[in-house]
Formats: sequence, structure tokens, C-alpha cells
Amino acid sequence: MKAAVLTQGGHLSVEEIEEPAADGWAVLQTSAAGLCGTELHFLDEMLKPPHYPFVLGHEIAGFVVEAPPESGIGAGDRVAVYNFVGCRGCHWCTTGRPELCRSPLGQLGFSLDGGFSDLVRVPVENLVLLPDNVSFETAAVLACSGMSAVHATRLAGVGIGSTAVVNGVGGVGLSVVQVARAAGARVIAIADAESKADLARGLGAADAIVFEQGRGYDELGDRMRALTRGEGADFYFDLVGTAETMLAGVRALGRAGCLVIIGYTGDDLVVSSVDLILSEIRIVTSLAAARHDLETAVRLAADGRLTVHVDTRYPLSEVATALERLRARQVHGRNVLVW
Repeated sequence: MKAAVLTQGGHLSVEEIEEPAADGWAVLQTSAAGLCGTELHFLDEMLKPPHYPFVLGHEIAGFVVEAPPESGIGAGDRVAVYNFVGCRGCHWCTTGRPELCRSPLGQLGFSLDGGFSDLVRVPVENLVLLPDNVSFETAAVLACSGMSAVHATRLAGVGIGSTAVVNGVGGVGLSVVQVARAAGARVIAIADAESKADLARGLGAADAIVFEQGRGYDELGDRMRALTRGEGADFYFDLVGTAETMLAGVRALGRAGCLVIIGYTGDDLVVSSVDLILSEIRIVTSLAAARHDLETAVRLAADGRLTVHVDTRYPLSEVATALERLRARQVHGRNVLVW
């Protein structure tokens, strides 16, 4: 089969490799695989797989080719893939939070060979069945940005009548806009280009602010209060994760507000504990998602409340071109490999 293979030095090329043996797991024929900024971290060697050569790709959807007979999943079933493979025995796995497992078996596309390949081997427990009206392209993206958005809004507790600011409206941010709106919030988006702001408005943002090249964060608190009758926002989702954007988020929040950190750069957040305490500000961090968050994302998509914006579709042979376009910040929404 063909696969996009990562080798030492961050080199990526499409090669012919052996097909995976099921060995108690399921084997899928990949139909779509989303492209994420995380793949760039592997090319830049900020992240390294446990071995080389290695197959990237953690946003996966396709047809089941083979599955254990007792699993209830059969050949031909359409599925999305939850990519965390926990130990299944620890406190976190048994309480539905395998993303926090201390001794995981691995993660597809991170430490287990992923979906940039014709076939991929997956635990059957990680498969989520797809309704007929959810496409493979949509499902692949839901398996990262969609489920991450559901997870973050759930942890934060977004509800009816609240105001939620979403800073950074790439693939995950656009999903947060929609999921927060579906939860009953009024959403205000922050983008770095007018075209991205327009896209956020089209997907449900009531207002959108453009801060080109990061300029304007010093006035964000005042602008939020002007848009919220002086109260400030209830939630601020930071998909950027710089010291400047996180601190601006704290200042944009009203009393009992919640800063939700999803994006990260390694920057420190330096803020007065007195300011946090006097306004009862909460800080929530969000790591990926649980399997049931992917199920929720698929259900929202089937109901028409979560739409995936696919910018460009590429064959596997053009994966390097697709990733370089992502690096150049030329993607509005998500790029997807299709078979």
C-alpha cells in the first residue's frame, strides 16, 4: 500500500509499504485524512515519533475492511477514528477520559502509525459509526477539530445566554464558534484577517473583530465591555496561546468568567492572583477530547449544527504541498487528503 512516510530529519515522502495485519484490531480503508498543524511539528522535529519510518495522520475516516467478529462492527461500515488508545484499565480510561491516561498504548499519528496511508490499523473500540449524511471528509476533521471543540466547550460549561469569545478561527476555532453557538452562547470571534472573520460570521459568530498581525490586544477588554453592556465576556477560548493573547483574554472576561486555553506556544501566563480572585475568574485547559466528544461532534454534524469548512482536497501524492500551504497560513478551515 502507499503511505506518507516520515523519516529522520523531518523528511516526508510517499512510499510503498507493507499492509498492516489486524492482529485483533480493525483495519480500515482510509477515505479521508485531515491535515493539522501538528504534522508541521513533526516535520520541524518539535515532535518526534517513537520510530522511523513513521506514518503520520491523526484525523481519519474510512470503511472497515476487517474487524473482530464479536465486535459488532463489520466490513463496509463507515467510521470515524478516535485517535487516543489508552491502557483501558486505569482511573482515567475507566471513567471515560483516556486522553489523560498515564500509560497509553499510544496515539494514532503520534506514536502509532496513522492515517496518511491506504490502510490503517485501529482498535475497534476507537471506531465511531457514521450516519449516511456525514461525509468522510467531514468525519475526518471532526476527529480532531470537531471533538476538540466539543471537549473544550463542555469542560468550560458554556450555556444558554452566555457570551463566548473565540480567538483564533482556524479549523478548531471555527468548530468552537459553532459548538458554543449550539450550546446557546452568543459568539464573538477574533481573527487575523477579514476573510477569516467573514467565515466565522457565516458559521454563527454574532460579531467578529480583526486584529491584523496581533495588533489591538491592549484594547480588547474595552471592546468586549462595549459589546456586552459593560459586563465583559463569560468565556474566552484562546486558540493562539501566546502570553499576549492569554492575558488579553483575562482582561476581556467579566465576573465569574472563564479563560479556556486550547492553543499553546509554550509562553507563560503571568497574571495577578488578586485580579483572578476578586472576579472569581476560572482558568480551564483543554487537551484534545474523549471518545464521547467525537460521538457528540458527529451527532451535531448530522443535525446540521456543526459544519466543516474544507478549503482544499488533495490526493495522498500531494501531501507535502498541502502541508506547506498550511505552514504558509493560506488555509481557511481545513485541508483534507482524499482517496
